[in-house]
Amino acid sequence: MRAEIYQHLKADVIDAGLCTHCGTCVGLSRGTLSMQRTPRGPLPTPILGRDVYLDPIAYDACPGRGVDYPALCAWYFDRIPSNWLMGCYRGLSLGYSTIPEVRERASSGGLITQSLVYLLKEGIVDGAIVLKHGWPEPWLSSPVIATSVEEVLEARQSVYIPTPVNTLLEEMSTFNGRLAYVGLPDQVVSLRRLQQLEHPGALRVDYVLGPYVGTMMYLGAIESYLRSHGIKGLEDIVSLRYREGEWPGSLHIVTRSGRVLQSKKFYYNYLIPFFITTSTLLSVDFTNELTDLSVGDAWHPELENQGKGYSIAVTRTEKGERLIHAMQQQGLVHVEELTIGDALTMHGHMLDFKKRGSFIRADLRRMVGRASPEYGYAPEKITIARKMVEVLIVGSFLLAGTRLARRMLEWFPVDVMGMIFERVRRSWKRFSKPTKRRGLQDQAYVRIQHASAAQVENKLGMQGSSDAHGTKFEKSD
Repeated sequence: MRAEIYQHLKADVIDAGLCTHCGTCVGLSRGTLSMQRTPRGPLPTPILGRDVYLDPIAYDACPGRGVDYPALCAWYFDRIPSNWLMGCYRGLSLGYSTIPEVRERASSGGLITQSLVYLLKEGIVDGAIVLKHGWPEPWLSSPVIATSVEEVLEARQSVYIPTPVNTLLEEMSTFNGRLAYVGLPDQVVSLRRLQQLEHPGALRVDYVLGPYVGTMMYLGAIESYLRSHGIKGLEDIVSLRYREGEWPGSLHIVTRSGRVLQSKKFYYNYLIPFFITTSTLLSVDFTNELTDLSVGDAWHPELENQGKGYSIAVTRTEKGERLIHAMQQQGLVHVEELTIGDALTMHGHMLDFKKRGSFIRADLRRMVGRASPEYGYAPEKITIARKMVEVLIVGSFLLAGTRLARRMLEWFPVDVMGMIFERVRRSWKRFSKPTKRRGLQDQAYVRIQHASAAQVENKLGMQGSSDAHGTKFEKSD
Protein backbone atom coordinates (compact mmCIF):
# COMPACT_ATOMS: atom_id res chain seq x y z
CA MET A 1 0.00 0.00 0.00
CA ARG A 2 2.85 2.42 0.84
CA ALA A 3 4.32 2.08 -2.66
CA GLU A 4 0.86 2.48 -4.19
CA ILE A 5 0.55 5.90 -2.55
CA TYR A 6 3.44 7.16 -4.66
CA GLN A 7 1.86 5.72 -7.81
CA HIS A 8 -1.37 7.62 -7.07
CA LEU A 9 0.64 10.78 -6.40
CA LYS A 10 2.66 10.33 -9.58
CA ALA A 11 -0.43 9.82 -11.74
CA ASP A 12 -2.64 12.50 -10.19
CA VAL A 13 -0.07 15.19 -9.47
CA ILE A 14 3.43 14.73 -10.88
CA ASP A 15 2.57 13.39 -14.34
CA ALA A 16 -0.43 15.72 -14.47
CA GLY A 17 1.90 18.72 -14.18
CA LEU A 18 0.44 19.84 -10.85
CA CYS A 19 3.43 19.41 -8.52
CA THR A 20 4.08 22.59 -6.53
CA HIS A 21 7.60 21.42 -5.56
CA CYS A 22 6.81 21.77 -1.83
CA GLY A 23 8.80 18.65 -0.87
CA THR A 24 6.17 17.19 1.47
CA CYS A 25 6.15 13.73 -0.09
CA VAL A 26 9.95 13.55 0.02
CA GLY A 27 9.96 14.60 3.66
CA LEU A 28 7.53 11.78 4.44
CA SER A 29 9.24 9.10 2.35
CA ARG A 30 11.83 7.87 4.88
CA GLY A 31 14.63 8.59 2.44
CA THR A 32 13.14 6.67 -0.48
CA LEU A 33 12.35 9.77 -2.58
CA SER A 34 14.42 12.81 -3.47
CA MET A 35 13.77 16.03 -5.36
CA GLN A 36 15.43 15.79 -8.76
CA ARG A 37 16.04 18.81 -10.95
CA THR A 38 14.03 18.91 -14.20
CA PRO A 39 13.15 21.69 -16.67
CA ARG A 40 9.75 21.81 -14.91
CA GLY A 41 11.22 22.36 -11.48
CA PRO A 42 12.41 19.87 -8.84
CA LEU A 43 10.20 16.76 -8.82
CA PRO A 44 9.95 13.86 -6.35
CA THR A 45 11.71 10.82 -7.79
CA PRO A 46 12.41 7.34 -6.34
CA ILE A 47 15.97 6.77 -5.23
CA LEU A 48 17.51 3.90 -7.17
CA GLY A 49 17.81 0.68 -5.25
CA ARG A 50 15.19 1.55 -2.65
CA ASP A 51 11.56 0.51 -2.42
CA VAL A 52 9.40 3.61 -2.18
CA TYR A 53 7.76 4.16 1.19
CA LEU A 54 5.08 6.82 1.41
CA ASP A 55 2.57 7.36 4.18
CA PRO A 56 -1.03 8.00 3.02
CA ILE A 57 -0.91 11.45 4.61
CA ALA A 58 1.56 12.46 1.88
CA TYR A 59 -1.25 12.19 -0.66
CA ASP A 60 -3.78 13.86 1.61
CA ALA A 61 -1.47 16.82 2.38
CA CYS A 62 -0.27 17.34 -1.20
CA PRO A 63 -1.13 20.92 -2.27
CA GLY A 64 -0.83 19.98 -5.94
CA ARG A 65 -4.11 18.09 -5.69
CA GLY A 66 -5.77 21.19 -4.30
CA VAL A 67 -6.54 22.58 -0.86
CA ASP A 68 -9.93 22.82 0.84
CA TYR A 69 -9.33 26.37 2.07
CA PRO A 70 -12.71 26.84 3.81
CA ALA A 71 -12.29 23.61 5.78
CA LEU A 72 -8.66 24.33 6.68
CA CYS A 73 -9.47 27.92 7.70
CA ALA A 74 -12.36 26.72 9.85
CA TRP A 75 -10.04 24.23 11.56
CA TYR A 76 -7.14 26.61 12.23
CA PHE A 77 -8.84 29.98 12.67
CA ASP A 78 -12.20 28.63 13.88
CA ARG A 79 -13.87 30.68 11.13
CA ILE A 80 -13.75 31.30 7.40
CA PRO A 81 -12.54 34.56 5.85
CA SER A 82 -14.86 37.55 5.78
CA ASN A 83 -12.71 38.78 2.90
CA TRP A 84 -11.50 36.12 0.47
CA LEU A 85 -8.95 38.43 -1.12
CA MET A 86 -7.00 38.75 2.12
CA GLY A 87 -8.00 35.58 3.97
CA CYS A 88 -8.59 35.47 7.72
CA TYR A 89 -6.83 38.30 9.53
CA ARG A 90 -6.89 40.19 12.84
CA GLY A 91 -4.79 43.21 11.94
CA LEU A 92 -3.12 45.00 9.02
CA SER A 93 -0.15 47.33 9.28
CA LEU A 94 2.57 49.05 7.31
CA GLY A 95 6.01 48.66 8.81
CA TYR A 96 9.66 47.79 8.80
CA SER A 97 12.46 46.64 11.09
CA THR A 98 14.17 49.51 12.90
CA ILE A 99 17.44 47.59 12.92
CA PRO A 100 19.43 48.89 9.90
CA GLU A 101 21.35 45.62 9.51
CA VAL A 102 18.06 43.76 9.09
CA ARG A 103 16.08 46.24 7.00
CA GLU A 104 18.78 47.25 4.54
CA ARG A 105 19.56 43.72 3.37
CA ALA A 106 16.03 42.33 3.44
CA SER A 107 13.71 41.98 0.45
CA SER A 108 11.43 44.73 1.78
CA GLY A 109 11.01 45.89 5.37
CA GLY A 110 12.70 42.94 7.08
CA LEU A 111 9.72 42.00 9.26
CA ILE A 112 10.07 38.22 8.79
CA THR A 113 13.78 38.25 9.56
CA GLN A 114 13.25 40.52 12.57
CA SER A 115 10.51 38.23 13.85
CA LEU A 116 12.75 35.17 13.66
CA VAL A 117 15.61 36.99 15.38
CA TYR A 118 13.27 38.06 18.18
CA LEU A 119 11.79 34.58 18.64
CA LEU A 120 15.24 33.01 18.87
CA LYS A 121 16.73 35.66 21.18
CA GLU A 122 13.77 35.47 23.54
CA GLY A 123 13.94 31.68 23.66
CA ILE A 124 10.38 31.37 22.38
CA VAL A 125 11.59 28.97 19.69
CA ASP A 126 14.76 26.91 19.46
CA GLY A 127 15.07 26.85 15.69
CA ALA A 128 13.75 28.49 12.54
CA ILE A 129 13.14 26.79 9.22
CA VAL A 130 14.65 29.08 6.59
CA LEU A 131 16.54 28.88 3.30
CA LYS A 132 20.32 28.71 3.22
CA HIS A 133 21.45 30.57 0.13
CA GLY A 134 24.21 29.29 -2.15
CA TRP A 135 23.94 25.69 -0.98
CA PRO A 136 24.45 22.97 -2.14
CA GLU A 137 25.39 24.99 -5.25
CA PRO A 138 25.97 28.76 -5.52
CA TRP A 139 22.83 29.17 -7.66
CA LEU A 140 20.55 27.19 -5.33
CA SER A 141 19.06 27.50 -1.86
CA SER A 142 18.10 24.72 0.52
CA PRO A 143 15.98 24.51 3.66
CA VAL A 144 17.74 24.29 7.01
CA ILE A 145 16.83 24.57 10.67
CA ALA A 146 18.67 27.69 11.80
CA THR A 147 19.47 27.76 15.50
CA SER A 148 21.43 31.02 15.66
CA VAL A 149 20.75 34.65 14.83
CA GLU A 150 23.68 34.61 12.42
CA GLU A 151 22.10 31.80 10.39
CA VAL A 152 18.80 33.66 10.26
CA LEU A 153 20.49 36.84 9.06
CA GLU A 154 22.26 34.90 6.32
CA ALA A 155 18.86 33.63 5.15
CA ARG A 156 17.51 37.12 4.37
CA GLN A 157 15.95 37.92 0.99
CA SER A 158 13.61 36.16 -1.39
CA VAL A 159 14.19 33.23 -3.72
CA TYR A 160 12.19 33.17 -6.96
CA ILE A 161 12.74 29.58 -8.05
CA PRO A 162 10.99 26.55 -6.47
CA THR A 163 12.77 25.36 -3.33
CA PRO A 164 11.23 22.34 -1.53
CA VAL A 165 11.11 23.40 2.14
CA ASN A 166 9.06 20.44 3.39
CA THR A 167 11.80 17.94 2.61
CA LEU A 168 12.85 18.80 6.20
CA LEU A 169 9.85 17.05 7.78
CA GLU A 170 11.84 14.07 9.05
CA GLU A 171 14.50 16.34 10.55
CA MET A 172 11.74 18.44 12.12
CA SER A 173 10.35 15.30 13.77
CA THR A 174 13.61 14.63 15.60
CA PHE A 175 14.45 18.27 16.41
CA ASN A 176 14.83 18.88 20.13
CA GLY A 177 12.78 22.00 20.68
CA ARG A 178 10.11 24.30 19.26
CA LEU A 179 10.24 25.73 15.74
CA ALA A 180 9.32 28.77 13.69
CA TYR A 181 8.66 28.08 10.03
CA VAL A 182 8.90 30.30 6.95
CA GLY A 183 7.23 28.97 3.82
CA LEU A 184 5.37 29.78 0.63
CA PRO A 185 1.57 29.35 0.46
CA ASP A 186 1.62 25.79 -0.89
CA GLN A 187 4.23 24.73 1.67
CA VAL A 188 2.28 26.38 4.49
CA VAL A 189 -1.09 24.79 3.65
CA SER A 190 0.58 21.39 3.42
CA LEU A 191 2.16 21.96 6.83
CA ARG A 192 -1.22 22.98 8.29
CA ARG A 193 -2.86 19.85 6.92
CA LEU A 194 -0.08 17.77 8.47
CA GLN A 195 -0.65 19.54 11.80
CA GLN A 196 -4.33 18.71 11.48
CA LEU A 197 -3.33 15.08 10.91
CA GLU A 198 -0.96 15.31 13.94
CA HIS A 199 2.29 14.63 12.15
CA PRO A 200 5.05 14.92 14.81
CA GLY A 201 7.36 17.14 12.74
CA ALA A 202 4.61 19.57 11.81
CA LEU A 203 3.43 19.73 15.43
CA ARG A 204 6.83 21.05 16.54
CA VAL A 205 6.09 24.28 14.67
CA ASP A 206 4.69 27.04 16.91
CA TYR A 207 4.96 30.04 14.56
CA VAL A 208 4.30 30.06 10.84
CA LEU A 209 5.43 33.08 8.84
CA GLY A 210 5.48 33.62 5.11
CA PRO A 211 5.74 36.13 2.28
CA TYR A 212 3.14 37.13 -0.24
CA VAL A 213 3.79 35.10 -3.40
CA GLY A 214 2.77 36.22 -6.87
CA THR A 215 4.82 34.36 -9.45
CA MET A 216 7.79 32.01 -9.39
CA MET A 217 10.12 31.04 -12.22
CA TYR A 218 11.85 27.85 -13.20
CA LEU A 219 15.63 27.74 -12.87
CA GLY A 220 15.79 27.97 -16.67
CA ALA A 221 15.17 31.70 -16.25
CA ILE A 222 18.59 32.14 -14.65
CA GLU A 223 20.22 29.98 -17.32
CA SER A 224 18.60 32.12 -20.01
CA TYR A 225 19.74 35.31 -18.27
CA LEU A 226 23.30 33.98 -18.21
CA ARG A 227 23.23 33.06 -21.89
CA SER A 228 21.99 36.56 -22.71
CA HIS A 229 25.26 37.77 -21.17
CA GLY A 230 27.37 35.27 -23.07
CA ILE A 231 27.80 32.90 -20.12
CA LYS A 232 27.26 29.24 -20.90
CA GLY A 233 26.01 27.69 -17.68
CA LEU A 234 25.15 27.82 -14.01
CA GLU A 235 28.56 26.43 -13.08
CA ASP A 236 30.05 29.88 -13.70
CA ILE A 237 28.06 31.38 -10.80
CA VAL A 238 29.83 32.16 -7.54
CA SER A 239 26.92 33.92 -5.84
CA LEU A 240 23.31 34.80 -6.68
CA ARG A 241 20.86 37.15 -4.94
CA TYR A 242 17.40 38.07 -6.21
CA ARG A 243 16.80 41.28 -4.23
CA GLU A 244 20.26 42.71 -3.57
CA GLY A 245 20.71 46.37 -2.68
CA GLU A 246 18.23 49.11 -1.89
CA TRP A 247 14.56 48.15 -2.05
CA PRO A 248 13.06 46.88 -4.27
CA GLY A 249 16.48 45.42 -5.08
CA SER A 250 18.19 43.85 -8.06
CA LEU A 251 19.14 40.45 -9.39
CA HIS A 252 22.85 40.24 -8.54
CA ILE A 253 25.11 37.51 -9.92
CA VAL A 254 28.87 37.17 -9.48
CA THR A 255 30.74 34.80 -11.82
CA ARG A 256 33.97 32.87 -11.35
CA SER A 257 35.81 35.41 -13.50
CA GLY A 258 34.72 38.19 -11.14
CA ARG A 259 32.16 39.59 -13.54
CA VAL A 260 29.08 41.10 -11.90
CA LEU A 261 25.68 40.89 -13.61
CA GLN A 262 22.95 43.09 -12.22
CA SER A 263 19.41 44.00 -13.26
CA LYS A 264 16.73 45.94 -11.39
CA LYS A 265 13.85 43.83 -10.07
CA PHE A 266 11.31 45.35 -12.42
CA TYR A 267 13.71 44.81 -15.34
CA TYR A 268 14.58 41.15 -14.84
CA ASN A 269 10.88 40.44 -14.40
CA TYR A 270 10.89 40.20 -18.21
CA LEU A 271 11.79 36.55 -17.63
CA ILE A 272 8.49 35.77 -15.88
CA PRO A 273 6.25 35.18 -18.95
CA PHE A 274 8.87 32.87 -20.46
CA PHE A 275 9.58 30.75 -17.35
CA ILE A 276 6.60 31.12 -15.01
CA THR A 277 5.85 27.97 -13.03
CA THR A 278 2.58 26.12 -13.54
CA SER A 279 1.97 26.02 -9.80
CA THR A 280 1.94 29.81 -9.45
CA LEU A 281 -0.41 30.08 -12.42
CA LEU A 282 -2.87 27.81 -10.62
CA SER A 283 -2.42 28.96 -7.03
CA VAL A 284 -5.24 31.13 -5.63
CA ASP A 285 -3.32 32.07 -2.46
CA PHE A 286 -1.39 35.31 -2.89
CA THR A 287 -1.24 36.60 0.70
CA ASN A 288 -0.18 33.31 2.35
CA GLU A 289 -3.52 32.84 4.07
CA LEU A 290 -2.71 30.06 6.57
CA THR A 291 0.19 31.76 8.35
CA ASP A 292 0.26 33.45 11.74
CA LEU A 293 1.99 36.42 10.12
CA SER A 294 2.30 37.10 6.40
CA VAL A 295 4.31 39.89 4.85
CA GLY A 296 4.35 41.55 1.44
CA ASP A 297 6.04 44.49 -0.28
CA ALA A 298 4.17 47.74 0.29
CA TRP A 299 3.85 48.89 -3.31
CA HIS A 300 2.95 52.55 -3.25
CA PRO A 301 4.58 55.30 -5.37
CA GLU A 302 5.51 57.44 -2.36
CA LEU A 303 7.10 54.52 -0.53
CA GLU A 304 8.86 53.19 -3.63
CA ASN A 305 10.45 56.60 -4.22
CA GLN A 306 11.82 56.58 -0.68
CA GLY A 307 13.55 53.22 -1.07
CA LYS A 308 14.72 51.59 2.20
CA GLY A 309 11.96 48.96 2.22
CA TYR A 310 8.40 48.87 3.51
CA SER A 311 6.19 45.87 4.22
CA ILE A 312 2.53 45.07 4.67
CA ALA A 313 2.15 42.92 7.77
CA VAL A 314 -0.95 40.73 8.09
CA THR A 315 -1.47 39.28 11.57
CA ARG A 316 -3.86 36.36 11.30
CA THR A 317 -3.78 34.89 14.80
CA GLU A 318 -3.48 36.10 18.37
CA LYS A 319 0.11 34.84 18.54
CA GLY A 320 0.92 36.81 15.36
CA GLU A 321 -0.53 39.95 16.96
CA ARG A 322 1.42 39.37 20.18
CA LEU A 323 4.63 38.95 18.19
CA ILE A 324 4.29 42.26 16.35
CA HIS A 325 3.21 44.07 19.53
CA ALA A 326 6.14 42.69 21.55
CA MET A 327 8.67 43.77 18.91
CA GLN A 328 7.04 47.19 18.71
CA GLN A 329 7.25 47.57 22.50
CA GLN A 330 10.98 46.84 22.37
CA GLY A 331 11.52 49.30 19.51
CA LEU A 332 12.54 46.56 17.06
CA VAL A 333 9.88 47.39 14.46
CA HIS A 334 7.94 50.42 13.35
CA VAL A 335 4.34 49.65 12.41
CA GLU A 336 1.30 51.81 11.73
CA GLU A 337 -2.25 50.67 11.11
CA LEU A 338 -3.34 50.05 7.54
CA THR A 339 -6.90 49.82 6.24
CA ILE A 340 -8.09 46.78 4.31
CA GLY A 341 -8.85 49.02 1.33
CA ASP A 342 -5.29 50.37 1.19
CA ALA A 343 -3.79 46.91 1.71
CA LEU A 344 -5.81 45.46 -1.17
CA THR A 345 -5.15 48.42 -3.47
CA MET A 346 -1.37 48.01 -3.09
CA HIS A 347 -1.68 44.58 -4.70
CA GLY A 348 -4.86 44.88 -6.73
CA HIS A 349 -3.32 43.58 -9.96
CA MET A 350 -1.89 40.42 -8.39
CA LEU A 351 -4.97 39.78 -6.26
CA ASP A 352 -7.03 39.76 -9.44
CA PHE A 353 -4.42 37.50 -11.07
CA LYS A 354 -4.91 34.99 -8.25
CA LYS A 355 -8.47 35.39 -7.03
CA ARG A 356 -10.08 35.45 -10.47
CA GLY A 357 -7.36 34.65 -12.98
CA SER A 358 -6.25 31.38 -11.38
CA PHE A 359 -9.82 30.06 -11.30
CA ILE A 360 -10.24 30.93 -14.99
CA ARG A 361 -6.92 29.28 -15.88
CA ALA A 362 -7.93 26.13 -13.98
CA ASP A 363 -11.23 26.01 -15.89
CA LEU A 364 -9.39 26.44 -19.20
CA ARG A 365 -7.22 23.44 -18.34
CA ARG A 366 -10.31 21.35 -17.60
CA MET A 367 -11.85 22.39 -20.90
CA VAL A 368 -8.93 20.77 -22.75
CA GLY A 369 -9.00 17.64 -20.56
CA ARG A 370 -6.17 18.52 -18.17
CA ALA A 371 -6.36 18.06 -14.41
CA SER A 372 -6.59 21.14 -12.21
CA PRO A 373 -6.55 21.63 -8.44
CA GLU A 374 -9.70 22.51 -6.52
CA TYR A 375 -9.84 24.82 -3.53
CA GLY A 376 -13.24 24.29 -1.94
CA TYR A 377 -14.52 27.64 -3.14
CA ALA A 378 -14.72 29.67 -6.34
CA PRO A 379 -15.90 33.06 -7.60
CA GLU A 380 -19.68 33.14 -7.84
CA LYS A 381 -19.52 34.88 -11.21
CA ILE A 382 -16.81 36.27 -13.47
CA THR A 383 -17.69 38.54 -16.37
CA ILE A 384 -17.11 37.52 -19.97
CA ALA A 385 -14.85 40.55 -20.41
CA ARG A 386 -12.61 39.39 -17.54
CA LYS A 387 -12.48 35.88 -18.96
CA MET A 388 -11.43 37.22 -22.36
CA VAL A 389 -8.61 39.21 -20.74
CA GLU A 390 -7.40 35.99 -19.13
CA VAL A 391 -7.49 34.17 -22.46
CA LEU A 392 -5.07 36.79 -23.78
CA ILE A 393 -2.83 36.34 -20.74
CA VAL A 394 -2.81 32.55 -21.06
CA GLY A 395 -2.09 32.81 -24.79
CA SER A 396 0.88 35.07 -24.15
CA PHE A 397 2.29 32.67 -21.53
CA LEU A 398 1.87 29.70 -23.87
CA LEU A 399 3.64 31.54 -26.68
CA ALA A 400 6.43 32.85 -24.45
CA GLY A 401 7.00 29.38 -22.99
CA THR A 402 7.90 27.80 -26.33
CA ARG A 403 11.49 26.84 -27.01
CA LEU A 404 11.69 29.21 -29.97
CA ALA A 405 10.44 32.19 -27.96
CA ARG A 406 12.88 31.49 -25.15
CA ARG A 407 15.79 31.27 -27.59
CA MET A 408 14.76 34.43 -29.40
CA LEU A 409 14.67 36.18 -26.04
CA GLU A 410 18.41 35.67 -25.68
CA TRP A 411 19.18 37.52 -28.91
CA PHE A 412 18.36 40.87 -27.30
CA PRO A 413 20.37 42.77 -24.68
CA VAL A 414 19.03 42.27 -21.18
CA ASP A 415 18.73 45.99 -20.45
CA VAL A 416 16.76 46.50 -23.65
CA MET A 417 14.43 43.62 -22.80
CA GLY A 418 14.02 44.95 -19.28
CA MET A 419 13.02 48.41 -20.48
CA ILE A 420 10.66 47.01 -23.11
CA PHE A 421 9.05 44.66 -20.59
CA GLU A 422 8.58 47.43 -18.03
CA ARG A 423 6.91 49.69 -20.58
CA VAL A 424 4.71 46.88 -21.90
CA ARG A 425 3.81 45.89 -18.33
CA ARG A 426 2.75 49.44 -17.45
CA SER A 427 0.77 49.78 -20.69
CA TRP A 428 -0.93 46.43 -20.15
CA LYS A 429 -1.87 47.34 -16.59
CA ARG A 430 -3.40 50.60 -17.76
CA PHE A 431 -5.27 48.83 -20.55
CA SER A 432 -6.54 45.92 -18.44
CA LYS A 433 -7.06 47.77 -15.15
CA PRO A 434 -10.71 48.76 -15.79
CA THR A 435 -11.65 45.14 -16.46
CA LYS A 436 -9.33 43.48 -13.95
CA ARG A 437 -10.16 45.78 -11.04
CA ARG A 438 -13.87 46.23 -11.73
CA GLY A 439 -15.82 44.58 -8.94
CA LEU A 440 -12.72 42.90 -7.48
CA GLN A 441 -13.19 44.03 -3.89
CA ASP A 442 -16.88 43.13 -4.09
CA GLN A 443 -16.27 39.74 -5.67
CA ALA A 444 -18.57 37.09 -4.16
CA TYR A 445 -17.45 33.48 -3.66
CA VAL A 446 -19.33 30.23 -3.22
CA ARG A 447 -18.49 27.03 -1.38
CA ILE A 448 -18.02 24.10 -3.71
CA GLN A 449 -17.55 20.42 -3.08
CA HIS A 450 -13.88 19.65 -2.72
CA ALA A 451 -13.77 16.60 -4.99
CA SER A 452 -10.21 15.79 -3.96
CA ALA A 453 -11.46 14.88 -0.49
CA ALA A 454 -13.65 12.18 -1.95
CA GLN A 455 -10.70 11.11 -4.09
CA VAL A 456 -8.60 10.58 -0.98
CA GLU A 457 -11.39 8.66 0.72
CA ASN A 458 -11.89 6.38 -2.27
CA LYS A 459 -8.22 5.66 -2.83
CA LEU A 460 -6.83 5.64 0.65
CA GLY A 461 -9.76 5.05 2.96
CA MET A 462 -9.28 8.43 4.62
CA GLN A 463 -12.13 10.77 5.48
CA GLY A 464 -12.33 14.16 3.76
CA SER A 465 -14.69 17.07 4.24
CA SER A 466 -16.98 18.75 1.76
CA ASP A 467 -20.06 20.93 1.65
CA ALA A 468 -22.88 21.17 -0.82
CA HIS A 469 -21.95 22.55 -4.20
CA GLY A 470 -22.84 26.18 -4.73
CA THR A 471 -23.38 27.34 -1.13
CA LYS A 472 -22.86 31.09 -1.13
CA PHE A 473 -20.62 32.75 1.44
CA GLU A 474 -21.63 35.91 3.22
CA LYS A 475 -20.60 39.07 1.34
CA SER A 476 -16.98 40.07 1.92
CA ASP A 477 -16.19 43.07 4.11
